Amino acid sequence: MTNTRSNIPAALLVALGLSCIGILIADFWPFLQKGLATQVMFSPDETDFDQILFHYSTLPRLVMAFLCGAGLALAGAAIQTVLRNPLASPTTLGVGAGVEFALTIFLLIAPASMAIFQEAFALAGGMIALGAVYLIASKRGNATLWLILAGMIVNLLLQSASQIVLLFNEQYLQSVFMWGAGDLAQNGWEATQFILPRVIIGMIAVLALSRPLDLLALGDDTANSLGAKVTVLRLLILGFAVFITASVISAAGLIGFVGLAVPAALRIAGLTRSRDLMIYSVLTGGFVLMIIDFIVRQFNGLGGDVLPTGAATALFGAPFIILILRKARIMPGTQSEDQHSDQEIVSKLGLSIILGITLVLGIGFSLFISLDGNGFAVLGIDGDSYDILLGRSERTFAAMICGAALAVSGTLIQRVGRNPLASPEITGVSSATALAMIIALAIFGFAQRAELMVIGAAGGIVSLLVLLVLCRKFTHAPHYMLLNGLALTAILGAIVRIVLTRSGTQTTMLMSWLAGTTYFTNMNEVMIVAGVTAVLLIVAIALRRPLELASLGTDQSVSLGLGISGFQFAMMLLAAILAASATLLVGPLSFVGLMAPHLARVAGYRLAGGHLLGAVLIGVNVMMVAEWLARNLIYPAQLPTGLIAALIGTSYFMILAVRKR
Repeated sequence: MTNTRSNIPAALLVALGLSCIGILIADFWPFLQKGLATQVMFSPDETDFDQILFHYSTLPRLVMAFLCGAGLALAGAAIQTVLRNPLASPTTLGVGAGVEFALTIFLLIAPASMAIFQEAFALAGGMIALGAVYLIASKRGNATLWLILAGMIVNLLLQSASQIVLLFNEQYLQSVFMWGAGDLAQNGWEATQFILPRVIIGMIAVLALSRPLDLLALGDDTANSLGAKVTVLRLLILGFAVFITASVISAAGLIGFVGLAVPAALRIAGLTRSRDLMIYSVLTGGFVLMIIDFIVRQFNGLGGDVLPTGAATALFGAPFIILILRKARIMPGTQSEDQHSDQEIVSKLGLSIILGITLVLGIGFSLFISLDGNGFAVLGIDGDSYDILLGRSERTFAAMICGAALAVSGTLIQRVGRNPLASPEITGVSSATALAMIIALAIFGFAQRAELMVIGAAGGIVSLLVLLVLCRKFTHAPHYMLLNGLALTAILGAIVRIVLTRSGTQTTMLMSWLAGTTYFTNMNEVMIVAGVTAVLLIVAIALRRPLELASLGTDQSVSLGLGISGFQFAMMLLAAILAASATLLVGPLSFVGLMAPHLARVAGYRLAGGHLLGAVLIGVNVMMVAEWLARNLIYPAQLPTGLIAALIGTSYFMILAVRKR
C-alpha cells in the first residue's frame, strides 16, 4: 500500500508531462510539417506572419505559463509547510491581493521614472498583507479557521479598495482589470526575461532551505529543541515565497489557486519530505498551468474574446479546497470554542441604548447634514431642498434596509449552521446572487429590477443547496460549512471576473455595483425590499423556538422532535432571499451579514428572537453610518457604501482577534 501510494506523485507528474509534450507538438505541428521548428524558435522569418506570431506570442506564453505555475506552486508549498496549514497559499492568505493592490496603486500614480521600484512596491504590498493576516491569526495560535478567515478579511478589503481605485481611473479600467484577472498573453520576450531569473533565484533559495522546512513542519517546540531559529526561518522562507509571488503577479497578474491546489494535492498523494514536495511542486505547477492555459487559448480562439487565465485557474483550482477538506481531515470534531466563549465587548443593555440613540439621531443626521468641502452643511426644509432630501432618503433607507436584510440572513445562517463566523458573504450566497444578476444583465440583457431580484434569489438558493449537499456528512463540524463556502465564493468570483472581462462598456457600472453602492436605488425598490425583509423577519421571529432547537445540533434537535433537514432548508431559503434582496440594492461586498449577528451574540443577545432583533439594530446602524461616510468622506466624489462597510467590518474583526487570546 505504501509503495503504491508513493508512486502516485510520480505517475501524476509523468501524465502531466506527457500532456504538456502533446501541447508542444500541437503548437509546433504546423512548423514541424514544414521542417521549420528550429527556425521558428530561434530566428523566425520576419516576412512570415505565422512565424512572427508564434515566436513572439505563443512561444513566450508557453514559457511564461510554466514559470508562473512553477513559481506559485513552490511558494504555496513553502507557505503550507511553514504554517502547517493545507489551506494556506498566496491566494488565501491575502498575498496576491496585497501585491495586486500595491501594483494597481503604483501603475496609476507612479511616474515612469520610478518603474525600477515597481517590484519592490509589489513585494512590500504582499508582505504587509501577509503580516496583517499573520497578526490577526496569531492570537488564535494560527488555527486553520482563523488563518483562512483572516486571509478572507484582508482579501476582501484589498480587492474592494482596488476596485475603488479603478473606478476613479476609468481610462485604465479595462486594461488594469484584465491584468488583475491574470493574463498570460505575450507580445514579446520581455516579461519572460523579467520573471525567469527571479523565479530561479526563489526556487534555489527555497530548495536550499528544505531541511529547515522539515524541522518547521514538526512544530515550533520540536524545531526549537533541535536548535532551529524558528522565527528567523519562518520570516526568511515566507519572504522568499512572497518574493516569488510578487514577481509572478508583476509579470502576469493574479493567477489564483495554483499555489494552493498543487502542493495540497501532492501532500494528499503521499509526499511528506519538504525537498521532494518542493521539486514536485515546481514541475507539477508548471505543467498544470500550461495545460490550463492551453485550454483557455482554445476558447479564446473560438470567440475572439480574451478569457483571463488567472480567473480560469480558479475554476479548476477552487474545487480542490473541497477535496482537501475531505482528505486532510483538518476540521474540528466538535464545536469550536468560538461558539460559546466569546468575551463580552459591550453589554447588551449598553449596546441597546447606544443603538437606539444612534438610530434616532443618525437618520436626521444622514438626511439633513453633509460635508461641502468647507465643513458641515445643514440642509434647509423648503421646496428647493425636496429633490436633495428625496435622493438622500432613498440612499439612506436603502442602506438601512440592506443592513437589516443581511443581518437577518446572517443570523439565520449562523444559527442553523451552528457557525458564528458564517454569513451570506462568506458562504457564497452573496457571490452567487451577484453572479446570477451579472450574467442576466450583461449576457442575456435582463434589465428589470424585479426580474434581476428573482434571478439573484435563484442563484443564492442554488448556492446554498450546493453548500448543504457538500456539508451533509459533516454536520458535526460547524466550520466545514464556512470553508466550503469560501471555496464556492472563490469559484463564483472567478466566473464574475470572466463575465466582467467580456461585458465591454458595462464593466464600469458593474464594478461600481460590485463594490457596494446605493447610487442606483430608488424608493420603490427600497419599499419592496423593506416589505420582503419585514415579512421574513416576522416569520423568523415566529420560528424562534425551532431556531433555538436547531442551534443545539442535529442529534438534539431530532430527539426533541424537530425535522432538522426540512427546517434547515427552509431557513437557508429565507436567508438566500434576503441576501438577494440586499444584493440588488447595494451589491455583494459587505461585512454586515457577518458582523451584525456576531456582535449581537457576543453582546448578550443569545436567544433566537433577541439575536435577530439585536442583529437588525446593529446592521441598520452600521449601514446607515457607512452610507453617510461614503457620500461625504471625500466630497464631492463619492465612495461605494460597501467599501466603508468593509472597513468597519475589518476593524471589528481585528479588534476581536486582538481581544481573544
